[in-house]
Order: sequence, then structure tokens, then C-alpha cells
Amino acid sequence: MKPISPFGLPFGISITFWTIIGILRFITGKITTKKKRLYRRRFKPSDIAVVIPAHDEEVIIRKCIQAAKKSVRASQIYVASDGSKDKTYRRARMEECHVSKLNPGRGKARALKYLFQRYKLFERYKLIFIIDADTRMDKNCLKHALPLFNDKDIKVVFASSQIKWPKHIRPRLHYYFWAYRDRLNRLLQYCFVYGQTWKFTNVNYVVPGFATIYRSDALENLEIDTPGLLIEDFNLAFQIHKRKIGKLGYEPRMIGWDQYPSNLPDYWKQVRRWNIGFFQTVRINGIWPSFFWIALGVFSFEILMNSIFFILLPLIILTIASTFFSIGPFEKITNFYQSLPFYESYSIFDLFIGVFLIDYTITVIIGLWNKKPQFIFYGLFFFFMHYITSLILLSSIIPGFFGKSKGRWVSPKRQA
Repeated sequence: MKPISPFGLPFGISITFWTIIGILRFITGKITTKKKRLYRRRFKPSDIAVVIPAHDEEVIIRKCIQAAKKSVRASQIYVASDGSKDKTYRRARMEECHVSKLNPGRGKARALKYLFQRYKLFERYKLIFIIDADTRMDKNCLKHALPLFNDKDIKVVFASSQIKWPKHIRPRLHYYFWAYRDRLNRLLQYCFVYGQTWKFTNVNYVVPGFATIYRSDALENLEIDTPGLLIEDFNLAFQIHKRKIGKLGYEPRMIGWDQYPSNLPDYWKQVRRWNIGFFQTVRINGIWPSFFWIALGVFSFEILMNSIFFILLPLIILTIASTFFSIGPFEKITNFYQSLPFYESYSIFDLFIGVFLIDYTITVIIGLWNKKPQFIFYGLFFFFMHYITSLILLSSIIPGFFGKSKGRWVSPKRQA
């Protein structure tokens, strides 16, 4: 999903409002930082069980576990090799942690439930840290995450997804996909998530499953294996808000080093899976009167309108161009377009500014701010990914609301 408003403009109601809220949170946070340093942590690393569900992850499972071992003992790490047909189980065992082999596979959610029940994790640990197999915990992850749990209302804390950006001069196609995803993540984190997870707002729509810490008593009361869902991330957030279980915490410095799709088929499958999971979650949980749904409703409407606009954009450009050139097939469309009240308000130049230039400027700023100057080049071609992402979203609506799924997973191609 792209956080930009209808008609291609990046400054819609949602992004403007939540950016302002994020700035307010940042300012007030700076003022109260000294006071927070006086508080003693309620939790320590020994209170945490790290849980890793994995399916055919032989390439990266050991590095995931090794990264976790920098923060907790191996005896606190629990891995479920769920229906893996490769060497995931064997390689996880080499790290001397707890490993379970599940055949046939049960899906991510049921694999997690198996670990919770077999090892009685809710009784033995105060916090449960769920990590995807392709994620590597940053060594300072717990340092930044644990203080948030000093607030008794915080039930979940999740990390920022980041990627180990390779230094390179010659552009490469798979880095283009990484750059697009990384730029989108930064924009969401800066302009949405940070403001939405402030203690005075608390309306974040998703609990990212790649690196998230739960209070054990809260996770025990959540239904993580709701039937008919492709992913649990949205459903868990909806449950927390709907049942008023608590608040979601977010600390930008809590980092999980992630892997992004490096080709179009993997990108398509992953984003489609997320979109279908979102629509399935809406179907199952419904709508209830709340600030959460006001925020989500406005955001969803903007994203939907934006996606429709992007799909129609090539036709709009041809139609506008046909007003200057004689293009037979577009004559009737041109006449209809010219009859619309906003005809004189929009031109090719307006579309260039609203759809490309502002978006590209934001990309360049994010790239330079994060020391990734390659965004200056890759950002020139992000329009194509905007179009594809819009197409994925619109094609996910019907299967999301009317289709069925078993929650089984297929891992994309991994990088060692």
C-alpha cells in the first residue's frame, strides 16, 4: 500500500495528519527523555523467549539464530521447522537451541501455537519475541524495546524493518526492488507508524510479524490462528484494538534486519498476500465505532482512490494528449473528458508535478537522509512500481473478501 492521496498527490489527509502527530510525539519525547532515564526497567533479556517459525529456510536460519544469540541465551530460542523439505531443521539444531520438526506443515500461526504449548512458554516467560526466519535482530534491539514495557498499557512492541543496503555504483534490477520497498517502509514509518503508535493515539493498523515482542499474558489471550487468514499481522492488531487489550508500542531504533523481494514475481506474491490478508481481516472483524476505524477508513479510502487513479493514469495521459493531436480512437473519450468540470484545471504538466516530481523529491530526500544516494537513480523509475502495486491492491479485493485460504506459506528466494 502506498501512503499517497488520490490524484497522485503525496499530501493527503492521512499523511498530513499523522506526520504532524509524529512531530508532536518527537518533540514531547525529547522533553521527557531525561525523566524516563530515571525509571528502572521492569524486564530484562532473561524474561524473553525468542520464537522463530521457519519453512524451507536453510539458507538463512543459522544467521537468524546467531543474531538472536547476541541478545539472549540459546536456551531461550525456540524454532519450528514447519513442513520444511530442505535442511532447515538440521541447521537450526547446529545452533544448540530448541528445534521442533513439524510434518506435515501446519502454517505459521499453528506452528507458533505448537511451540507455545509444547514448551509452556506463557508460563515460563514474561515476554515472547516472534521473529521471522529471514530477519536478523539488531544487537541493540532489546535495549530499545524493553523500556517501552515500563508502561503497563503497552502489550506489543514491534521493530523497524530495515535492509543491509549494499554500496554499489552500477545499478542492478534486484536493488531497484529493494530500493522501492525500503523507500516505502521509511515513508510509512516516518509519516504514519510513529504518530499512530503514540500513547495518545494508538491506532496502528498492523502488528508486523517479522520482529515483534508480546507480553505473554496478552498473546495468550489473542487468537493467532484464526481460520481463513493468509497472514496474522492485521488480525492481531484488529483484535487488540477491538477488544481493548492494550496499546501497541513502536521504537524506531528497535531494528530488525530484513530481506526484501528481489524480483517482480516474489514482490507480487508477497504484496498480494498482505493485501488479501488485510481484506480477510476486515471481513472477519467487521467495523466498529472507534478512532481506530476513522483513521483506517480515511487511509483506506485514499489508498483505494489512489490505486484507481494510477491504473487509469495511462489512459488519462493519452486522453489529455489527444486534445492536442488527432487520435481517432480517443475522439469520443476526449470529448467526454473536455466536458468534465475539472478539464481546464489539469494538464500534462500538472500530472508531471503531482504524480512524479513531488514523489521523486520525497524519494531523493529519504535516500540522502539514510545515506543511500542510489535512490536518486532508482527513484526515477518508481512510477512503474506504483502502478504494479496499485494493480496488486485492486486485484486482491475480491479474493480477500470472498476467497478462502489455509494460511500455508511459500518462502521467496533468500540471500545468504
